[in-house]
Amino acid sequence: MLTFSPQRQANLAAALARVQEEIAQAAQDTSGARTAASPLPELLVVTKFFPASDVAALYQLGVRQVGENRDQEAAPKAQELAQELAGDEPLRWSFIGQAQTNKAKSIVRYASSLQSLDRPSLAQALSKAYLKQLARYENGEAPAPAALADGGLSCLIQVNLDLSQQASAGQAAWGARGGAAPSQILELAQLVADLPGLTLGGLMAVAPLGQDPAPAFERLYGYSQQLQAEFPQAKQISAGMSGDLAQAIRWGSSQVRVGSQIMGPRPAAASA
Repeated sequence: MLTFSPQRQANLAAALARVQEEIAQAAQDTSGARTAASPLPELLVVTKFFPASDVAALYQLGVRQVGENRDQEAAPKAQELAQELAGDEPLRWSFIGQAQTNKAKSIVRYASSLQSLDRPSLAQALSKAYLKQLARYENGEAPAPAALADGGLSCLIQVNLDLSQQASAGQAAWGARGGAAPSQILELAQLVADLPGLTLGGLMAVAPLGQDPAPAFERLYGYSQQLQAEFPQAKQISAGMSGDLAQAIRWGSSQVRVGSQIMGPRPAAASA
């Protein structure tokens, strides 16, 4: 049984309400890509470095989407929550950090989406791992892949928005420059669309460090429009964090990723 103090849940509730209000306020800005009819962006709560009990507290507060960027932390946490919430509405986990191909087998067990696809080898590894997990499930040997009910693991292509620095494959590190070059988006999208076990969700990006995020997010919106012209289902734009949330929403972000603004300072053990 995962336990948490009433005070901790109250703090999380207050922080969550503040961020949700910030999202609602930013969504009223129609000077960029949004219109009055645009849906409210989703909130993905980033729970890295925080215990499974905090995620349980967030679940009681209505949170159904959380993100992690380290498999060695996310996998056991997701397993704890799956046991805690057995029979309840599922919690959806997104893997949002740099993903090594040798972690694909673990990621497909608990993640509904992977938001940092930046190279063909990762897409191929995820497809292979998903199919193996599905086969084991069908043989009664293992649980189903987490994304089975969705028809496959949703993959977002991480795009490098820093025009001054060429991204390196495999360096889609959370909070750092990285991702596929814009010229690679359609090629990667076609690969994801063709690989069994994967679905194409859209794009993800991190604003360039030390630069005005608004022009970068405007470019991301343009890349998304080009992608949707070829793949109409790939509508998601995951962009915007605590410091640049409003600019991302202005330019069409459909999901923002917020961690410390909700969770608070990192626990001492994680900071050490």
